[in-house]
Amino acid sequence: MGSNRFYISIVIHCLLIFAAAFLFFYFLHTRQQASTAFGIGIVALLLTLRLIYLVNRTNRILGNFLSYMHESDPSLHYSVRYVEKNFKGLNEALEKLILEFKENRIDLEVQAQYLETILDNVSTGILTFNKSGEIRTINQAASECLGCGPVHHLGELDQKHPGLSSTLLEMRTGEQLTETLKKGGGDTLLSIFVSQIKLKQETVHIVALNDITQQMEEQEILSWKKLIRVINHEIMNSMTPIITLSMAIHKKLSHGDQVKLPEQLSKVALQDAIQSASIIEERSSGLVQFIERYKKLTGLPPMKTERFPAGELIPKVEQLFREEFKEKGIRFLGPSKCNIELEADRQMLEQELINLVKNSVEALRNTEDPEIELSCYREGDTQVCLSVRDNGEGIPEDKLEQVFVPFFTTREEGSGIGLSLCRQIIRSHNGRTHIESVPGEGTRVVITL
Repeated sequence: MGSNRFYISIVIHCLLIFAAAFLFFYFLHTRQQASTAFGIGIVALLLTLRLIYLVNRTNRILGNFLSYMHESDPSLHYSVRYVEKNFKGLNEALEKLILEFKENRIDLEVQAQYLETILDNVSTGILTFNKSGEIRTINQAASECLGCGPVHHLGELDQKHPGLSSTLLEMRTGEQLTETLKKGGGDTLLSIFVSQIKLKQETVHIVALNDITQQMEEQEILSWKKLIRVINHEIMNSMTPIITLSMAIHKKLSHGDQVKLPEQLSKVALQDAIQSASIIEERSSGLVQFIERYKKLTGLPPMKTERFPAGELIPKVEQLFREEFKEKGIRFLGPSKCNIELEADRQMLEQELINLVKNSVEALRNTEDPEIELSCYREGDTQVCLSVRDNGEGIPEDKLEQVFVPFFTTREEGSGIGLSLCRQIIRSHNGRTHIESVPGEGTRVVITL
């Protein structure tokens, strides 16, 4: 409405100026009414000045509006009071635009303050900078991670942490690294992650900083605890049958507190005692070697492979558990002969069979007519399988896939290490471990090499 009124006013002024100019020249040409021509000329001049005023007034209004928009200051007020009717509509339209702009401006400032508050309250340090190293944003957490106050350029960080600015500038999008910084008289371990965005044709680097010193210390302690549990697991699984065999030898070679004389011992008892002592020596030696190799903390001990008949492992394992089988009424089933040769680390493979048999013994606690079977057979032309089966309580289907997860166990007193370690050792032999179980019927673990 205001723009139409202004347009009509301009058109009327132009028509009146044209008419006045025509009359001025007409009366001036006739030379009969010079005074009339002079009066019309003055009117034409006034109309022209009035038109110039309207145009200048419009320019001033638009200039004031653009100046207001440029200042972007919500505290400024754009008034429409005391203006002519021709400009009132234009002023009202401009003021409406300014009011909307002011509201949007206030909303943006509130959002900016909101985001700034969030940035200052998150635990992750956020640092943004452009390719020349000018810092755009640094939140409270980033200042604490870096141990610095307000900074405006990455170069200022080099005063406390030499070389940090070049490290940040050279990092690529998606790259993550850890950096050790000196802070507060000690070392601080920072996790640094970099990403990039483009703002107004300018590349802005966004750096996320996390102080992971405490987490790493806790992880180190946890790793030591896990390592101790692994070693303890291996020691206990070997020591239990060793102690059982030692007690059996003691029982065969003594009567009460008296040692039996040679003539009181049968040939079978002597052979059995010698064989048991040999197995104890071999298993103890293997356990010492395992621990010595584990001291290197390089994961699993390095393998010492050799070729040997797979059938040699089963009698030794049976001998280790023989007394425990008798005590708990467990029937043991093994192959009469197994001459299949395999190439593996004998000590490690024997240790894994001990672990699996130990698990089976534990699973048979509440089973009538308990039974454990060790078998050895070929699968195809190139694969050898060692199987440990029991008729114990079995493993629920929903937990079957988790039994190889480190430290997961279905028993309250279990460590959750045995099967996980077994899988790692077999994988180091380029083999695989498979488990089958039916609750109430039993479990079967197959090692394929």
